[in-house]
Amino acid sequence: MAMFTKSRSTWMHVAIEIVLLSVVVMLLTGRTQMAIGQGQEQSLLKEIHDKGELRVGFALAEPSQFKDPTTGEWKGIAVDIMSDWAKVLGVKFVPVDTSWDAMIPGLLAKKYDFASSLNRRPQRALVVTYSDSFIVDRAVFAVDTRKSQAKTWAELNKPAATICAVLSTAEDSALSTVSPAAKITRLPDENECRLALQGGRANAFFDDVNGQAQYAAKNLWVRLIVPDPPILLQGAGFAIRKGYAYDDMQALDIQVQHWLNEGLMTQANNRYNVVDWNPFTRR
Repeated sequence: MAMFTKSRSTWMHVAIEIVLLSVVVMLLTGRTQMAIGQGQEQSLLKEIHDKGELRVGFALAEPSQFKDPTTGEWKGIAVDIMSDWAKVLGVKFVPVDTSWDAMIPGLLAKKYDFASSLNRRPQRALVVTYSDSFIVDRAVFAVDTRKSQAKTWAELNKPAATICAVLSTAEDSALSTVSPAAKITRLPDENECRLALQGGRANAFFDDVNGQAQYAAKNLWVRLIVPDPPILLQGAGFAIRKGYAYDDMQALDIQVQHWLNEGLMTQANNRYNVVDWNPFTRR
C-alpha cells in the first residue's frame, strides 16, 4: 500500500512537471513569435517597400551631394548610390532637402529613411546606426592667397584670425574640440562660408578635402592647408534610426561595397570631377 501511494505521488509530481514544462514552452513560443513579429514591424526595408519609395535626406556637401544649378535637382556621388539602390529595391527614389543642423533631427522625426553623407563619429553612433563608409572625409583649410600668407595650421591659428565652419557638421565639432586660438564663425552651408572667405569676413574655411579641392580648382587664389596631425579624418556613410534589424543596414552595406569594388565609385569620381588636392597646397 505504501509502495502504491509513493508511486501515485511520483506520477503526480511527473504530471505537474509536464504541465509546468508545457506552460514554459508555450510562454517561450509566444515570446519568440512576438519577437519575430516585432522584428518584422521594425524592418526598414519592409517599410520602404510598403511605401513604395526610398526617402533620403540630403544637405549640401560637394561632390557627394549638391543641387544642379540648372534643374534644381540633387546630384552627386551619394545621390547616385542611393538612386541606384532604389532601383535594386524596386521603389521610387525621393530626395528630401534638409540642412546639416536638421539632418539627424529630421531622421529621428521620420522625415526620411536615411540621412546621407554623415561622418561616422562616436557620439553620433549612440543615436543612429551607420552604413559602411563610401568616402573618407579629411578636413582642410581653404585660405585666400591674396590676403593670407599662412601655409600651416600653426601660422593660421592666431587670435586675430576667424575660421568659418558649416554649422553642426563634423568639421564644426572637430574644430571646436581642438579649442583653437582663432575664432570660429558658423554659417548654414559651404556656399555661405565661401562667400565669407571671399569677402574677408573669414580668414579660412574648414571643410572636407574633396569639396575644397574642387573649390580650389575653380579659383586660382585658393590655397589648401592640411593640418598635421589631422583635426578630422573620418569615414562618411548613410545613417538610419536605431532599432531596426541588422539585415536592413547589411543590404545597404553590400550596395556600398558594390560601388567601391566594381568601378562604380571611380566612374562617379570622374563624373563629378573629384580632383587631387595635393597641388593646391603648394600655391
